[in-house]
Amino acid sequence: MTSDQQPLLQRTSLEGIWMWSRWQHERSMNFNSFYLRGEESIVVDPLAIEEVDLAAIRSLGGAQWIVITNRDHERQSRAVAAALGARIAAPALDAPLLSAPVDRKLHDGERVGRARVVSLEGQKSPGEAALHVPDVSAVILGDALLGDPPGALRMLPDEKLGDSTRAALSLRSVWALRPRNLLVGDGACIFGNATEAIRAYLESRRDVYVNRINIDHLTWEEPHDEPGRFGGACAEIGRLVGAQTLGYRLVRLPAGKTWVPLHWHQEDEELYFVVDGEATLRTTRGEYAVRRGDFIAFPAGPGGAHQLRNDGEHFCTILMLAGNAGGGDVCCYPDSHKVLVGAGGPMLRSEPTLDYYDGEPEA
Repeated sequence: MTSDQQPLLQRTSLEGIWMWSRWQHERSMNFNSFYLRGEESIVVDPLAIEEVDLAAIRSLGGAQWIVITNRDHERQSRAVAAALGARIAAPALDAPLLSAPVDRKLHDGERVGRARVVSLEGQKSPGEAALHVPDVSAVILGDALLGDPPGALRMLPDEKLGDSTRAALSLRSVWALRPRNLLVGDGACIFGNATEAIRAYLESRRDVYVNRINIDHLTWEEPHDEPGRFGGACAEIGRLVGAQTLGYRLVRLPAGKTWVPLHWHQEDEELYFVVDGEATLRTTRGEYAVRRGDFIAFPAGPGGAHQLRNDGEHFCTILMLAGNAGGGDVCCYPDSHKVLVGAGGPMLRSEPTLDYYDGEPEA
């Protein structure tokens, strides 16, 4: 803590997020720290803070965790943790490099408070991590990207990084989240157009072509809550390479599993290409065997309803391409009479049809 009692804590335009900053004369930029209020509140990379600000944080419910994004951002974590009665969490690879043990070692994909951990590679420290806060479309970074000059982004000088090319490619995992807001530990934060700022920086580099990725570098994710016969693993491609109007991904369908319910899109036309294996294609016109090398079009509208099922004994891999990557589509499920409004939007029943004035007080 310091003796100057001028408040530093400021509320940002993002719901439940505050920040404080201290000017670094030798770097000609601000260093920043963040407080995220939630069911489990966290402080990220805390700088020295005034007692009046600690009191403000306590009045907001305090903090349960101090999160350190990398070994060089330990800053005043120990003092702030002691003042707030909070525990300390840090990326697993950086935890042994800190001044003292931590209470929790963070790994990619884990949740801490409102945030999800995104592990980065090739950075200045081996365990550098970002924090994705989806409810406000924000990502918090330590110093994987600097807000310098204000309104733009850059990485640290290449000579300070473990592997600058690998670091740039790793930042595609942040780009793929399409955040509107980027809260940086060093420099000026970006509010409103963060995805475009990330794109502008990554595409400015000449050591790597960020709009390309090899299948060997894809990350396969398998949902753990798929019921019964549904299942499969998915690897995102489009968002990682900066696709804007097309979406594409690979799906690996195990034997005996079905990939999502029968559905069709109101706006989104799709194309499937069977990379390997065989599957059964179910449509409203019947069922058809598909195999390696098949291209299959699904036009928008009820006639494009489709579902894939693997009745064989081996994996089937499908490249799926679709338009309307912005997520403004409506998806219909004829078997269950459901409608999904937008990507990640509400799932509704399509029947019974309601009158326009249904439920209105004056009706």
